[in-house]
Amino acid sequence: MKKLFFGLTLFIIIVLGAVYGLLFTSTGNSFVASIIENKVNEGQKDVNMKVDDFKLTTSDILFKATLDKNSTINIEGKLNLFAKSVDLTYDINVKDLSKLQNITKQKLNGSFSTKGTIKGNQELTTVEGKSFLASSDTSYNIKLVDFKPNNILFNMSNAKVQELLYMANQPAFAKGLLNIDANIKNADIPTLDGVIKTSVTNGILNAKAINKELKTDKTPITFNVNTLTNLIPNNANTKLDLDSNMAKLNVKDANVNLNSMSINSDYTLLVKDLSKLESLINQKLNGSFSTKGNVVVEDKNISVKGESDIFKSETLYDIKVEDSKPKYLNILVGNAKIASILNLVNQPQFATGLVNIVAKVDNANLENLDGTITTKITEGLVNNSVVNKQFNQKLKEKLDFTGNITTNLEDTRALSVVDFNTSVALLDMKKAIFNLKDTSFNSDYILDIEDLSKLKDITQQKMRGKVKVTGNIKQDKEGLNVDGKTSLFGGDINFNLLNDDFKAKIDGVEVKDLTHMLYYPEIFTSKSNIDVDYNLASKEGKISGNLLNGQFIKNEYSNIINTLAKFDLTKEIYEKVELKSDIKDEIINAVVDMKSKNTTIKVPSSTINTKKNTINALVQAAIKKYSFDTTIKGSLTNPKVSVDTKAFLKSEAGKKLKKKAEKLEKKIQEKLGDKFKLDQLFNKNDMKTEPQKSSEVKRVHTNQEIAKAFKEMFGQN
Repeated sequence: MKKLFFGLTLFIIIVLGAVYGLLFTSTGNSFVASIIENKVNEGQKDVNMKVDDFKLTTSDILFKATLDKNSTINIEGKLNLFAKSVDLTYDINVKDLSKLQNITKQKLNGSFSTKGTIKGNQELTTVEGKSFLASSDTSYNIKLVDFKPNNILFNMSNAKVQELLYMANQPAFAKGLLNIDANIKNADIPTLDGVIKTSVTNGILNAKAINKELKTDKTPITFNVNTLTNLIPNNANTKLDLDSNMAKLNVKDANVNLNSMSINSDYTLLVKDLSKLESLINQKLNGSFSTKGNVVVEDKNISVKGESDIFKSETLYDIKVEDSKPKYLNILVGNAKIASILNLVNQPQFATGLVNIVAKVDNANLENLDGTITTKITEGLVNNSVVNKQFNQKLKEKLDFTGNITTNLEDTRALSVVDFNTSVALLDMKKAIFNLKDTSFNSDYILDIEDLSKLKDITQQKMRGKVKVTGNIKQDKEGLNVDGKTSLFGGDINFNLLNDDFKAKIDGVEVKDLTHMLYYPEIFTSKSNIDVDYNLASKEGKISGNLLNGQFIKNEYSNIINTLAKFDLTKEIYEKVELKSDIKDEIINAVVDMKSKNTTIKVPSSTINTKKNTINALVQAAIKKYSFDTTIKGSLTNPKVSVDTKAFLKSEAGKKLKKKAEKLEKKIQEKLGDKFKLDQLFNKNDMKTEPQKSSEVKRVHTNQEIAKAFKEMFGQN
């Protein structure tokens, strides 16, 4: 028994001696110093810690080390391991924190310095010191009971926010001065007690750091923040006031449960000037709005309920996020102003009216949507003056509109039924599909215009009748694709718009009815077979095709030709009329070639100005043995038609008739006046009058008189 006792005693003595030799002798100190060096330097490329002096005894400690020539760590003082008491001073100065990444386990930047004292024992130890963290004036006093924080006094004055962000290896999102005043009487969570005040003054958001795509930071966003946090057992209750030149956020009571880390907070947000957001999002917005409500955060679940006056509306919302994914969404928007919506997205006030939205989304997960959104537009009215200015239009008549849109959400798609009514047209979409996954849009449509005359303000073209167009719209990454078709005047019109390229085929449409619809002179009847190829961007294109089985309609021109050539033009059938046109902006240059059994009519050149609604065309006609040149000038709706008889008089038939015409000229002059000239017979609108005395009035010959003269010329009396 004695041997066992002495053996254990000897073993304990040996262990204590070994520990003492390892820790408290110069040899042991050197060994410990090398362990510290190896641990700090392990895996480091830039740092090479060197322990310059290390001394540890049962009553003293001295530690001096360098990280580089400018970074030092100095600790020295009294240490009583058996009494568990310390009386130390420390001075730490690190010029480059990034060299300590393997110790901090996080990338840090910049410099850090602090110095102070540690005094006390296991029952109560006080750590007191100062620091110049982020160019601040910082002081701290921490009391530890059983070496655990109990009472904390912390004061930071004028710390530079941009330096703190840099130290934490974050972009310089903002700059300003941070102040913290903390008085924590009890830091133990179950018995927590204290107050923390913080403020940021002279704050400025760095828009370019937030949005690197910004070209310029036009309007800086300045801000100030004040918070007051009361610490109570297991909880922290915070009041917050943030005021900026863009918005103001007020939180009266944000409760954080420190055990569950759940948050329950009210909020009131007033966005004073959305235009300031341009500095962050590179998009111009306008206006203001406010919202208030309550938010609850529990782990990865978030619930938000509130109300807003956005778009000058009465809006209620209830949003739920579960496991960091959208769960449900309920939104009620009452009487949102269209003018306010347009203003917010920086658009002119094209229209006024009200929008009401009821959104009930049972599953807001973008991969598995389920819900319904109902949108109703009422009291819509187009602002003519604004539209005219922005789009160079000439709207005069009142243009009002209403709309109803019902949208069902299914998986990643939004399926809508659209009923949009205006005072000039009705637009229906029975199956409009927007895919949120690839942002594509597909829809059918029916455009119904019951009275084309109501389009005059929009098209600047007088029309009559009605038309209904049906088709499909497709918008995806390839671009826009719109097709449509309509039955009109016994034929069909089919068209397709692919991005800027417009193509149309007009098949079997009656030309006479079409010109009647457009209020153009009805001079020809036929079935059309026309192709249109036009680019909206370049405003250039072609119109080509044929008019089939055409006939002239009885009119002034055909009457004169009938008188001149003893030929009824209206009885001729033109099996195929070739038409070719080039379009450049508002100018259409056309060529026409038409033949019948007894006639050949060509239009070698014609110009239509769609902007001025004018025409300038030359028509060359060969009817039996006679030739005529005809010019058509002026308004499309009422052009001036002039027949040049010079070509006729030069023809063989004209030469034969010339002698007879000369004999009759005197007789015709007697009937029609002294100023009558044969080659002016059909150019009465273009005749140049000679200067006359004020009392002399030159008489203009009527069509009946001209026709009668030709009848006499050709012996038809």
